[in-house]
Amino acid sequence: MHNFCDENLEYICNMTHHLYNVPVYYFDNEYTLVYQVTPVDFRCNPLFPSDYKIMTDLFSSMPIEQLPVLRETMYLEKFFAIRIHADHQWKGIIIVGPIINFKMTEEIIRVTLSDLLAKADHHEMKKYYDGVSVMSTFKLINLSMAMYFMLYQEKLTLDEILMKNEDERWRKTLEIEQPYKQIIDDRQNNLIHTEIDKEKKVFDIIRLGRTDKVLESFHTIHKQGKKSVLSKTSYLRSQKNLAISLITLATRSAVEGGVFQEIAYNLSDFYILKIEDLTDSQAVEDLMEVAVLDFAERVKRSKKHKYSKPINICQNYIFNHLNERITIAQLAEITSLNPNYLSNLFKKEVGISISQFILKTKIEEAQNLLTHSHYTLAEISTLLNFYDQSYFAKVFKTYTGCTPKQFKDQRTNG
Repeated sequence: MHNFCDENLEYICNMTHHLYNVPVYYFDNEYTLVYQVTPVDFRCNPLFPSDYKIMTDLFSSMPIEQLPVLRETMYLEKFFAIRIHADHQWKGIIIVGPIINFKMTEEIIRVTLSDLLAKADHHEMKKYYDGVSVMSTFKLINLSMAMYFMLYQEKLTLDEILMKNEDERWRKTLEIEQPYKQIIDDRQNNLIHTEIDKEKKVFDIIRLGRTDKVLESFHTIHKQGKKSVLSKTSYLRSQKNLAISLITLATRSAVEGGVFQEIAYNLSDFYILKIEDLTDSQAVEDLMEVAVLDFAERVKRSKKHKYSKPINICQNYIFNHLNERITIAQLAEITSLNPNYLSNLFKKEVGISISQFILKTKIEEAQNLLTHSHYTLAEISTLLNFYDQSYFAKVFKTYTGCTPKQFKDQRTNG
């Protein structure tokens, strides 16, 4: 039997707030706010009309039992709530939160809002997240256990709380936090803002097509160990999200540098799909290097060859239809030019015939597939619309100096 009075509940709320610098709210059994205590600089999430709306959405359907209930919003905020029972009646509910697991940089906020298709002022969201306390999930759950003990003088274990909160994400988050806690702490303690100029330099180098400088600049950032944590559940997922963000920005830089837009975006899709297939964080790092160098090289080539609009249209069409039979008649139709005139114009500007360019582009794509996919040689030959594998091997050797198998073996053994 527990006899709670508002004064004691306010005292517990205050103690929790002052010890952990987190917002604490006490509602009665009709969800009327009775008491709250929040950090001085705390503000409500701009995407919600009020704190009340967030918490009622999260906890209005919580179980009747009084054990701590854990909840998380789509915006990476975590809360817990404890029901107040006295004399066999529900008296109210204490809600603690929000907290976040890591410092939200501008890039993380941008990616999060983009993924959720949320319309919000990035500056306002940054101000909001800056006022939210950073705390590990492990510490948050232990805080719920401590508050429960203050309320009911009953001890709880971590497993009891995780069993009552059946969502496996909480257990998985705890499993991940242990080996990576030091990594996350180190990142949170670094000044992320110092990276911005260096990151801009990488994308400026891509935009200028400086293949001689792009990897050096890329390594400068990564050797500092100041990478943002872009996933709350997995270090590998975080690496992939970081790589995808980088490729997105590199794509825009390449377009600004003169790479035809559709080619750049198709290349971006190709690398993002390859990243999603990877199962090792080092492989993600390696592919990021390949990607930034590839974008820079394509800018360099585009600056070297300023093609007319019809030729750009042809190249874009070829790039997007490598798995089909491409004819000069098709290209003439989409450019509204006479086939003979188009053939002569293409040879004059590009230096090789349309058919040679198609084969050359297919072989470049084959090299990408051999390096970054699990397709067999026969599958790649079929995918790129070669009429048989021996012809594919012959053309491949003409353009690269080695057979597809030799090329694949060199990449595997290298």
